[in-house]
Amino acid sequence: MKLKDISKKYDKLLFSNIHYEFEKGCIYSIFGKNGIGKTTLLNIMTGHLQPDGGVIEYQGDLDGIMFIAENTIPFEFITGAEFIEVTLKFKEINIEEENIKALFRKFEMPDDYDKPIMTYSKGMKYKLLLMLVILTNPQILVLDEPLIEATSLRWRKFGLFLKNIKRIISLFSPRMSRTSRINLVTRSFI
Repeated sequence: MKLKDISKKYDKLLFSNIHYEFEKGCIYSIFGKNGIGKTTLLNIMTGHLQPDGGVIEYQGDLDGIMFIAENTIPFEFITGAEFIEVTLKFKEINIEEENIKALFRKFEMPDDYDKPIMTYSKGMKYKLLLMLVILTNPQILVLDEPLIEATSLRWRKFGLFLKNIKRIISLFSPRMSRTSRINLVTRSFI
């Protein structure tokens, strides 16, 4: 994915002239203070929002991008298993029920398989979304503030999870920077 001269404004200019090329197999961090436009940039990168200027070049289509943001689960009245099954059916992916149950065990949620999502903690909801990442195998994974919920996953397991995906991964944390602009410079190889 390449960003070329990306800009966005609302009442005021949020950001302009953002250039960056993302390479497959790397983890990226986007830094900047609250309100600087990090989430807006992620929404532009994932096709959920149009930039006011510039272009994005994709190496494939937008269906290969998975964007996990806060409040990503729209139907909390269904069970975790139903959410996984419906999402997989929508994406035309067939997975055996036993494989889904195995993931619930792996994520330390074996007793929550048939419970309504509304009974899940924030961390459990995040784990449910990470199960979808494993099952759908997106080309690009974009996580908006993933470290907020990562405490329930244990930092070490979360890092290993990211390394095992072997995809482009965009991360950011507004609490790590006080800069007055967006920085897209941190990269580590998987």
